Amino acid sequence: MYRISALFTDRRVVIACLLQLWALILLSAKFSMAQAAEVAPQTSTVAAPSSRTDSLFAPGHVLVKIADGVNHQDFLKRANSAGFGVRGRVYNSNWYTLYIPAATNPQAAARTARALRGAARASVDLRIQMLADTVPPQDPFYQDGATYCDPLFELCIDQWGLFKVNAESAWVKQTGSPGVVIAVIDSGVDLDHDDLYGNIWTNPGEIAGNGIDDDGNGIVDDSNGVDFSGANVGGFSDAPADEDANPDIPMGGSWYTDPSNVLGLSFAGDAAVGDNIDNNSDGYPDLGVFHGTAVAGVAAAMANNLVPGSSTAYEGMAGACWHCSIMPVRVVHAEGDAFLSDAASGINYAAAEGADIINASWGFSINGRTPDSPEVAVISEAIGNAYSQGTIIVAAAGNAGVPGVYYPAADQRVIAVGSSSQADLRSAFSSYGFINEVPGNGLDDDGNGWIDDTVDVVAPGEGIWSSWVFAAYDSFLYTYFFGYPPEDWPPGIDTYSAADGTSFSAPLVAGYLGLLQSECPDISLSQARQILYDNATDTGTPGYDAETGHGRLVMAIPDQCPTTTGNASPTAVITGDLTVLDKGKPGSELISLDGSSSFDEEDGNLLTDYLWHWNGPDSGSASGVSLSVQLVVGDYEVSLTVTDSNGAMNTASATVSVLPKGGDGDGGDPGDTSGGNEKGSKKCSDGIDNDGDGAIDGDDLGCN
Repeated sequence: MYRISALFTDRRVVIACLLQLWALILLSAKFSMAQAAEVAPQTSTVAAPSSRTDSLFAPGHVLVKIADGVNHQDFLKRANSAGFGVRGRVYNSNWYTLYIPAATNPQAAARTARALRGAARASVDLRIQMLADTVPPQDPFYQDGATYCDPLFELCIDQWGLFKVNAESAWVKQTGSPGVVIAVIDSGVDLDHDDLYGNIWTNPGEIAGNGIDDDGNGIVDDSNGVDFSGANVGGFSDAPADEDANPDIPMGGSWYTDPSNVLGLSFAGDAAVGDNIDNNSDGYPDLGVFHGTAVAGVAAAMANNLVPGSSTAYEGMAGACWHCSIMPVRVVHAEGDAFLSDAASGINYAAAEGADIINASWGFSINGRTPDSPEVAVISEAIGNAYSQGTIIVAAAGNAGVPGVYYPAADQRVIAVGSSSQADLRSAFSSYGFINEVPGNGLDDDGNGWIDDTVDVVAPGEGIWSSWVFAAYDSFLYTYFFGYPPEDWPPGIDTYSAADGTSFSAPLVAGYLGLLQSECPDISLSQARQILYDNATDTGTPGYDAETGHGRLVMAIPDQCPTTTGNASPTAVITGDLTVLDKGKPGSELISLDGSSSFDEEDGNLLTDYLWHWNGPDSGSASGVSLSVQLVVGDYEVSLTVTDSNGAMNTASATVSVLPKGGDGDGGDPGDTSGGNEKGSKKCSDGIDNDGDGAIDGDDLGCN
């Protein structure tokens, strides 16, 4: 238990949560009921799938992927002739965002763009949302029950989650390496926060502030990360021209009278700090500003660092990985939303710049979409790009509190993290898997189009204290409702506060993986998953369960690192040999074999590929968990090769025989009239036991 009066001398240590709650009460009293509806607090920033349908995707542009081999400039000229203007390009990809013709809705524009010569895919650009459940938190002075702290006289910051997951046992062995990079793809990070500044990633190929793209990655001066959200303060559109290499949330700017704002004052400064305007009408101005800074602190806030200017007093709190580097990648604007195109750019950037781990505390409801849905492709391809480079992605499961993991957590190449309470229960707001989805078997058991869309583990996500940064709205509350001098609480000043949500469960796992990578630099996704599973505390139904996955996180550093050469092969299983009679006029029969019983139990890898081959008169190949193919009469050797997520393979074989209509003449085949079997023969009605089995006519073998 931390006691602020003893540990912190800087006035920036806040009682922010309680004061903001008071301020919201004051706001409700100050404004009319109609006005108050615009600023009333909500319990979740994740809209239900049916709400805000006019803002679920970008209204003014669409996504288009140019096919391989097509000249980009030629295609863009054709698109321009069709009324599409070039808006921007998704970083390190063949995807572009194109402005749509005037008075055209995005869905129709996507259909038109899809028909352009040279277009591989086209779709609307979905909006994603950060996954903070309640801000301010329901209980801003969350305690573990061991000590009572009176909020009127002292503030108690409780990092109960680190105690719950046995962080100290991990820190005894490993506190993290600066060489392990955790990319925080979020709303930006307060780069000079007293608990973060020493862990901010530095791009080794870039010289800061010289106005030159030193490393040739297409971004000038990205010495500490990048900003793909740009000047978008929270509206329904943004402009790639405003993107820059500054993911910081800085101080500076000015207030001005704004009659159009229900609060009366607006703020003009860096877009990352907000503007004190409820741009997306969700009831909270500038809700997203703090998010990335809080996520970064959970994952990798410094530990044992002194208060600036002091030689005796220690600063702030501890992150999971004390010395891991934080790569800030800003894609979420001040209101808490982002476009998939910007998120995909962020993932591509992080992977290209060598991030070991990516934390994604945001997402969107699958809501009937499948991996083949065009609007999912841009983010799925970015995830595939990062996965192929060995980057481990951790994502928040979502805060809907119902079955259905959000994307990208639903992607089997991503570690999905739900939220747990102090009582080791699934948090009421935490999304979870469908009960009939079996994890790790490479199958779509629940039939929703997604393979293994389950929660891997849960981690503390309620009352999570972390590093924080003031948004313009926070500053407005302190200055204009509580009378503090404006210079004491300006927008962009760093502080501490608490929040709930799977957003803060995911970075705890990401920070732990940072410790694992520091200890075992060559650890793979499947190996990291297995370590998570092996050490998790089973808090739900014994074994895996849909609500808590494989259990609640325990931060354990293995005594021995997994070997990179010891990847055990999976086991391929085919249903068995098969003999069928050709009964159809085409002279062929539909053959069905099943490989769904294949498994990889030894090291828990995902089965990622199922490849079938058959040799015979009608040889060929196919992919998929099951085989369904029309084969002509003949004998076949059928093989199934399964491949796991580490590239290990195993093959099983089966024989398939497709017999001619008359069988093989030995009298034992169904329909073989040359022997005793009488199916199809006039002898089936001659009153004689022709096949000698003791049955006559209709009872004869094959006559029924």
